[in-house]
Amino acid sequence: MTEQIDAIETRLLNKDFKKDQQFRLAKSLPGVGDILAMSILLELGDIRRFKSVGNFSSYARCVESIKMSNFKKKGSNNRKCGNKYLSWVFHEAAHHARIFPPEVSNFFERKKGKTMPLWQ
Repeated sequence: MTEQIDAIETRLLNKDFKKDQQFRLAKSLPGVGDILAMSILLELGDIRRFKSVGNFSSYARCVESIKMSNFKKKGSNNRKCGNKYLSWVFHEAAHHARIFPPEVSNFFERKKGKTMPLWQ
């Protein structure tokens, strides 16, 4: 199975992805490698279809879906709206970014130190 996965990845990466500027931009994100960058491009399509960053974040399931009024929670929306594959890609990227680049790892450790009870 590993050999088949490697063959598929090699064939996909031999396409024109590496020549694409958007591919290089996606790959420049911390925690994003070849496969995750390719997944972002394939799932995203044209970024201009989103009016704002918030719309994109919601589509990628990277923000909580709640209704607030007067700083009180009044309900929640359908948390399964959006693209589950983009959600997976960004969660994987966050996991890898937390581990490997020292700048991100140090930032995470500082934040974790301030909110330690949540991480125990």
